[in-house]
Formats: sequence, structure tokens, C-alpha cells
Amino acid sequence: MTETTATPPPPSAPTRPAISKSVIIRPWPKVVFFYPTFLCALVFWLISAFREEGATGASSLGNVFMIVFALNLMVFSFDFSRIKSITIVVGAAAVVLGVGWANTQWGWFESIKHLFARIDIRANTQFFGFMTALFALVYVLVFVNTRFNYYEVNHREILHHHGYLGDVTRMPTSGLVVNKEIYDLLEYLLLRSGRLIFYPASKREAVVIDNVLKVNLIETRIKDLLSVIAVREQ
Repeated sequence: MTETTATPPPPSAPTRPAISKSVIIRPWPKVVFFYPTFLCALVFWLISAFREEGATGASSLGNVFMIVFALNLMVFSFDFSRIKSITIVVGAAAVVLGVGWANTQWGWFESIKHLFARIDIRANTQFFGFMTALFALVYVLVFVNTRFNYYEVNHREILHHHGYLGDVTRMPTSGLVVNKEIYDLLEYLLLRSGRLIFYPASKREAVVIDNVLKVNLIETRIKDLLSVIAVREQ
């Protein structure tokens, strides 16, 4: 009696993740980088609302909020490139070392301590609540606006959807060149944002899309999509 053994099936090749048929790119306004101030106002509003009347710490909340707002305003107002960021860090370290040396000579720390101790910024529950509601309203409007102004890259063309009536501008993807720029290091740290630049073969001018969130992921998805197009054209 002959025994037959079943031959195991050949191992299947590892499956690659499916490539999307299109990639959506939404340019966001710079106000989205104010989200640390928004979160700070929200947290302090909750703290102020549930704190007992007359409790201490109101000036601490106001001082901390103004520090967060000032730092956030710096990020919003200036572009911090890699070289500029390194220069600022080195400059700040030099200032700290200089002040430390001056303190050993003339005792500056006590004067600086008294100066900052006199800062007493007061903000009540209504202030933090108003700031929270204002930022929330702006972010809702921004979110709605990005539903009507965005780019879509598919296998054949780039579609720029703009306007509330559904206007569309079309550009072919044939011969498309895509560049990525991370021009602001702090904005990249906050929301992984950057700039995408499209060079369509049919247009002389480049298409620049600023403030693209998760720009590295978007760039990877576009490259995968364009690689499929290149294989199909061969």
C-alpha cells in the first residue's frame, strides 16, 4: 500500500500595501500652527472654571499663557530654517553662559529674579473661555475651507479643486517632477509640515503648495503613484 504525502503549497510572495488611486493634498493656512496656544487656553479655561473662587494661581496661569503665546507667535511670524535654528540655539547658549559668568562677577541673578517676580499677568475664566471659543471657531472655518480648496493627484492628472462652486483646474501628470522642501524646522516639529512643488510638463510655472501636513507621508504616496504610472507607460 503506497502512501502519498501532500505537497505543501509554495510560499506566497509577500503582499505589498495597495497603492491609492489618488492622493489628496490640502494646503493649510499658517493659523494651524497656533494650536499650542489653543490647547493652552482650553486647559487653563477648564482649570479656571473648576477652581474654587478666590484660589491662588491666577497670575501663574496668565504668565504661562503669555509665554506660550509669545513662543507660538515667534513660530508664526518667522521661518526658522536649519541654519537659522542652529544659530539661535548657539546664540541662546552663549547668552546663558554670559549671564552665568556675569552673575559670578556682579550677582545678576538676584536682579533678574526680582524683575521677573514683578510680572503679574492676570487672566480670568472668561478670558480663557473666549480665547478657546475664538480659536475653535477659526479652526472649524479653516477645516470647512480645506474641503473646497485642495489638490488631487491621480494616475492621469493633477486636479486643483477650488472655489465653493466646484471649480477644477487640470494638469497632466505625464513628465511631472515633484520636489519637497522643509523650510521651517519648528513648523515641521509641530505638524510635520512642509512645501510640495510640482513641475508639470505642460506649464512653465511651478505649482507651489505650502503648509502640507505630514509632508513626508504625502510625498511617499505621490512617488508610489508616479512609479506605477512610469511602469505602465513603459
